[in-house]
Amino acid sequence: MISTLNPVTAGGGLGFAEFVELAAKNGFRGVDFSVEAAQSLGLEVARDILATHNIVASCFGFPVEWRKDEETFRNQLAALPEKARFARDLGCSRTVTWVLPSNDDVPTYRETSLRRWAEIARVLGDEGIGFGLEFLGPKQFRPDDSKVWFYDIAGGLEAADEVNSRANTNNVGLLVDCWHWFAGGGTLMDVASIPPEQVTHVHINDAPSGVALPNLVDNERELPGATGVINLTGFLETLHRIGYEGPVAVETFWKRPQEAGMEVAAQEAAHAVKSAFEAAGLTF
Repeated sequence: MISTLNPVTAGGGLGFAEFVELAAKNGFRGVDFSVEAAQSLGLEVARDILATHNIVASCFGFPVEWRKDEETFRNQLAALPEKARFARDLGCSRTVTWVLPSNDDVPTYRETSLRRWAEIARVLGDEGIGFGLEFLGPKQFRPDDSKVWFYDIAGGLEAADEVNSRANTNNVGLLVDCWHWFAGGGTLMDVASIPPEQVTHVHINDAPSGVALPNLVDNERELPGATGVINLTGFLETLHRIGYEGPVAVETFWKRPQEAGMEVAAQEAAHAVKSAFEAAGLTF
């Protein structure tokens, strides 16, 4: 698996070159990145930056706002082919988006989302790019259980399969974040049930100690292995057993970059990911 730095953990706000350098300096082998930031430098320059630091372009932030009005969606969708082609030429074959699990009008929310995702999937599929849907597990996103679409692996896979069927594609899968898997009550059997080709991307972190599952708050996370609340070793071992060898990004919403600086935050994140990888028998 490819140890990957996500900018919310360390490096947010840096330019593409500086962020890649920060990741490389701390031993990461990949980066989650902004395709627009890379585009602003030009393809050859962005390629050279990655090659100089021996870093993989793991996954780009999804550049289309599909959750709002139709005009916004259409305008941003029109720019997607060029961005997807740039990412492909940069060596990146993955992008992901998060999906709120509930809505006051679930049937309309579901149908609109599936229709738009199918259009997105076709564009990305033409460029050989996988599209990962991130289910959100915490109960805070499901205040009314009668207004829920999906929040776990099973529901996410059902949605991804529906999109692939509608779009006649095979590039839609899941972003599997151990936080959302844990917060939604997932098991290792759930992880083992994912077809490996539908694991688009992976995020790792840990949950705070002493907080009951229904009370977990999404942006209050710990570094991987910090508390041991999440069975991260079993999570990574299971992904490895089903054949996933792609990027694994550390995504921890914390204050260390502001408190101690990005260098310290990146160092601490690298140490945590290295320990988590080693505990699962993986190479950092």
